[in-house]
Amino acid sequence: MRPLVLRRCLSTKHDFSVTPTTFNYRLPSRDYPYDCVLSPFSPFTPVFSNLSTHPLDKSTPSQFFDSFPLTNSHRLKKNDQRPTKVKMLASDFIEDSLYNPNYGYFPTQAEIFQTEKPFDYSKLKDSDEFMDKWQEQYSRYSGNGAQLQLWHTPTELFQPFYGEAIARYLLVNYKLNLYPYADLIIYEIGGGNGTLMMNILDYIKKNDPDVYSRTKYRIIEITKPLSEKQKLRSLHRKLSSKGHSPDAVQIINKSILDWDEVVPEPCFVIGMEVLDNLSHDVVKYDVHTGKPYQGYVVIDAKGDFHQFFTDELEEWTKLYLELRGNHHLQSSPWKMLLNDEQIHPLNSLPVIPKLQNYLSPFKNSLTESEFVPTSLLKLFNVLSTFFPEHQLLLADFDSLSETSRGFNAPVVQTMLDSKMATASTFMVHQGYFDIMFPTDFKVSKDIYVQMTGKLVETTKHEEFLNTWGDVEATRTKNGENLMLELYQNAAFLHS
Repeated sequence: MRPLVLRRCLSTKHDFSVTPTTFNYRLPSRDYPYDCVLSPFSPFTPVFSNLSTHPLDKSTPSQFFDSFPLTNSHRLKKNDQRPTKVKMLASDFIEDSLYNPNYGYFPTQAEIFQTEKPFDYSKLKDSDEFMDKWQEQYSRYSGNGAQLQLWHTPTELFQPFYGEAIARYLLVNYKLNLYPYADLIIYEIGGGNGTLMMNILDYIKKNDPDVYSRTKYRIIEITKPLSEKQKLRSLHRKLSSKGHSPDAVQIINKSILDWDEVVPEPCFVIGMEVLDNLSHDVVKYDVHTGKPYQGYVVIDAKGDFHQFFTDELEEWTKLYLELRGNHHLQSSPWKMLLNDEQIHPLNSLPVIPKLQNYLSPFKNSLTESEFVPTSLLKLFNVLSTFFPEHQLLLADFDSLSETSRGFNAPVVQTMLDSKMATASTFMVHQGYFDIMFPTDFKVSKDIYVQMTGKLVETTKHEEFLNTWGDVEATRTKNGENLMLELYQNAAFLHS
């Protein structure tokens, strides 16, 4: 854990026999308006009950929950300190942890790895030599401290070839569907270092000057790296050095989820590794009835986190469960013999959650968590409402390793002493951890079609790049193709 955690472990005001996920505090239903013990008494109950002091200070869950005001990530943007004595949806907690401008992970911690110059793969013997060359460039960042949060993206690792594959896809689809009746307008969600933009513009300028003269590139960036004056001037100098007009590029410093202006023109909306950091809500289900319960995070006066669940679903959570339909029933419960994290809580063998509830008195008859991508619904709603003529191209991870417990659960990780440390829950000190979710592309495709009325396809990373990329350019001497092989757990959602 981070040094701050180690210091807090020595504090007497925190009871570390209780973690944020120890208790499932279940709030009473409006139809059942009084508190009750929902987990059955078992021989283990006295043992668990004596492990720690009562985390709610002897209050009932309702009394404790109602004693804190409700807030959200938008209100918390004004805070320069992490909040205490509040409650919020799990999605707001995640959003605040990642994007708060004063202490969030991306504005204050994360940095995108950028090579000094592109790798010449034809001169590399194999993947081992590539890793050595990569490590040499990585050492340029070591002077920034052992806690440096360095991101690696295929756009940066395989430039310009990855960006050229995206450019080739855009150019072909533009020429087939829009040319010469409309300009080529590109909106990129999350521009990073501007590398993808540069690669796309370079490719179009070189291969189709006529289309290039009609190209407008707009980056929607929630964090500030590209919009800060110093970096913006550097970006403009780089554009000018390659013969691009800075006027052809616009940086829009806002979240795509806050977009409120109609873009009537046909356009392409692209986003590389954007979906994995969209906030999710948490849902648990009654082990007997299957009824869903919405998750909240309460932060008490000490700054400790508690999870509460209510059967009153927030509108985006309710919409997701309705649109998702029976997708979660398509996986076999026998997969549990291999990996129980692949099984939806409602599709597990019924005896399992009931037995878990019996053995752990704090579960309150609730299943493991499901993380539902409510911000993805908000993104699709923005595209449908404000970008009615858009075509879509999104790429992200369809599976991740070392995830926390739960269905569609995130990887929660940070760098500590130059090593990756993984946490077991998303309820961690805000801003110190990356919280990264896998994307279910089959479900996402179905929901996108329902919300926008537009058709999309899903394609695995390797298949997409075999179709649109110059795969020979990233092949090493021994025949390995690193651009295809390093991101086997990625996929594309595209018009």
